[in-house]
Amino acid sequence: MRDIAKGAGIGVSNLYNYFKGKDELFRYVVMPLINEMERMMRNHHSVKEQEQFLHYVIDDVGDCNELMATQVREYMKLIHNYRDELKLILYKAQGSSLETFIDDYTDACTQQVLAFMNELKDHYPSRVVTHPSFTYHVHTVWMFSFISEVIKHQLSSSETKHAIEDYIWFEIMGWSALMNHH
Repeated sequence: MRDIAKGAGIGVSNLYNYFKGKDELFRYVVMPLINEMERMMRNHHSVKEQEQFLHYVIDDVGDCNELMATQVREYMKLIHNYRDELKLILYKAQGSSLETFIDDYTDACTQQVLAFMNELKDHYPSRVVTHPSFTYHVHTVWMFSFISEVIKHQLSSSETKHAIEDYIWFEIMGWSALMNHH
């Protein structure tokens, strides 16, 4: 807390007027990132996304420019706007109440994707192949690994955009292969 107060140009006691301790301060700093990630998770796996998902992944993978552009913008925004917070949550959360955030988020995302896929299967039983929840779990783990590598390697904006485009394209093609594999 002493280093944080010094960096902010205030006294330690003044810092304690706003935060009870390091954990509360840590949570305050990373909460905008957490809120954005939860928003992305809800939006990416909502009922309204089902038709779009089916179209791009099952019907016409070649016609995914709109999806690609949207996804690239979202990941660019996440990495650009929350780079420091991502570093904290990915590399510095040990000992905080958020030290299991990545695992907890991965579990929540896995459950959300599983529910999304089961609902798709209910609506389109002849068109949707569901997979074990571990497949969806690994996909989320891969997302964090990808983001971590982009941050670690301090890619330029254009390098980041290209990497995200490759990641999204690989994701679309991968889902297409999984969904069309019977």
